Amino acid sequence: MDPVAARVGHEVDQGKPSRGRRSWTRVEEDALINCLTDIVNDGWKATNGFKAGFQRQLEKGMRKRLPGTDIVVNPHINSKIQVWKKEYSTLSDILSKSGIGWNSTTSMIEVEDDGVWDASKRADPQMKSMHFKTWPYYSRWLDIFGKD
Repeated sequence: MDPVAARVGHEVDQGKPSRGRRSWTRVEEDALINCLTDIVNDGWKATNGFKAGFQRQLEKGMRKRLPGTDIVVNPHINSKIQVWKKEYSTLSDILSKSGIGWNSTTSMIEVEDDGVWDASKRADPQMKSMHFKTWPYYSRWLDIFGKD
């Protein structure tokens, strides 16, 4: 693999980026979450999402935090935000159930009773892989994607 491709998270074939999925590094995700927090703090958040032009602000913020990055709004940033919104929504639904809570120290879901988890898992198969996984950005997603 090309050393630059390894740094930015995707394969390069004959000098062209692959059309496959991008693998974000933790540094890139941290930069994006910080950019999203900045635009929320700067008033770009609207009632049902973000105000027009927020994507340009995100891309500028990413270039500032990661000089030389090839991350662009479409498809990279839009795709990552879509994935994060889905994960945030699923986590919020899970945490609204009785007997399921949040451990802010470990950034993990806590279950009081395995029977509650098993029943919830049957009702929503997406929950299956979420129990023993850490969610380091969930508290930040509350401010970014949550309702005011």
